[in-house]
Amino acid sequence: MSSPLQRLLPWNKTEDGASKPPKDIDLRDDCTSCRVLGSTALVSLGGYTYFSGMRQLRLQSQAIELSKSKYKVGSRQLGIVLLSSSLIGLGMYRMIN
Repeated sequence: MSSPLQRLLPWNKTEDGASKPPKDIDLRDDCTSCRVLGSTALVSLGGYTYFSGMRQLRLQSQAIELSKSKYKVGSRQLGIVLLSSSLIGLGMYRMIN
C-alpha cells in the first residue's frame, strides 16, 4: 500500500491511474520545466558565487595578505573558481541529461 503522498506524485501513475511500484519508476524521465528550473538555479548560483566571492576577495585582499593564514588570495580565488565552475557544470549537465 502506498502513502498518500506517493499517490499524489504524477510520475508514480500509470495511464489507468494506478500507482506504479518504485522499481518501475524511471527517475531519468523528467519534465522540461523541472530541467529548466533546476539547471537555471544551478547556473545562477554558480554565477552568483563567482561574482560575489571575487568581489569580497578584492575588498579583503589587503587584510588577507597581512594575515598569517597560509591560504592567500590566489588559493582562495582558485577555490571560488572551482566551486562556481562546478555549480555551472552541474547546471549544464542537468539541462542536457
